[in-house]
Amino acid sequence: MQGFGEILDLLATGEYVSGEDLATRLGITRAAVWKQLKTLRELGYEIVASSGKGYLLQARPDRLYPWEVTKNLHTKVMGRHIEYYDRISSTNQRAKELLAESPVEGTLILAEEQTAGRGRLGRNWFSPPGSALYSTLILKPQLPPYDLPKLTLVAAVALSKTIARELHERPLIKWPNDLYLQGKKISGILTELSGELGRVEFLLLGVGVNVNQHPEDFPEEIREKAGSLRSILGKEEKISRSGLLRSYLQILEDEYFKALRKGFAETLAYCRQYSATLGRQVEVSDGERVLRGKAVMIEEDGSLTLEVESGARTRVFSGDVSLVGPDRPGKT
Repeated sequence: MQGFGEILDLLATGEYVSGEDLATRLGITRAAVWKQLKTLRELGYEIVASSGKGYLLQARPDRLYPWEVTKNLHTKVMGRHIEYYDRISSTNQRAKELLAESPVEGTLILAEEQTAGRGRLGRNWFSPPGSALYSTLILKPQLPPYDLPKLTLVAAVALSKTIARELHERPLIKWPNDLYLQGKKISGILTELSGELGRVEFLLLGVGVNVNQHPEDFPEEIREKAGSLRSILGKEEKISRSGLLRSYLQILEDEYFKALRKGFAETLAYCRQYSATLGRQVEVSDGERVLRGKAVMIEEDGSLTLEVESGARTRVFSGDVSLVGPDRPGKT
């Protein structure tokens, strides 16, 4: 999709700008200016024209257009190349298709709506249009295979920090891949690996975040468990999805490269401090068995230690976690 960042910057002064001035500053003809403005209106931008004054940008659409996301984005890698879709089967699936083209690290696939979004263990991910964040980043981590699962926790930490910074309330991390706010699930993370003969070439980092949905937007079967940032925090106005995504990309880049350089000690410490899992009675299913016990520690290798009814302890390296015990006070 063509970028419109430059002309939007010129229109974002809050004052009328003449077509002649726009053409001169953009180095294009007035006919080309008119064509860009016509396209922007079709994309949802409210631009008024006044004879003798020029053009005025009155409102921007709530869309994740690449030029909106990259405006004031200061990353070196994350989100420097973006593919945007109004509707797609899933961003992770599109990322897999791109791997044959050897994409640059940090390539970001965005969608307003997913028709076949997936969570862990192949579950469907509720993906309505225009109200959430659906994204996949293509990464090339130079890490041994045993460290790769910890990158899910890195993404969870980055997203928790982002929401705390932007909305002033800190979500808790439910090991290994979900975020909870005031007891409701607001985000899920899905990482997938691609490589040959034990060598991982790409890691796909898929993230879904419920941002602006109303409670009634969720299917009845998940309405009690899931929520959006806007509804949980009681926001009257919509939360800026592009602003939230921009902040996440910047924080994720810092957390990702810090983990590659220094290891995962800080990531794990954060997951322990702001955990929705530790101290809770849980059930963990890996598709073949179900373990029940108290979650007592996230270990240095990223695994979860459970204390079962007999008092014995066992480690879980992956699986689907259900919280079954009483909640504990969240930390801020």
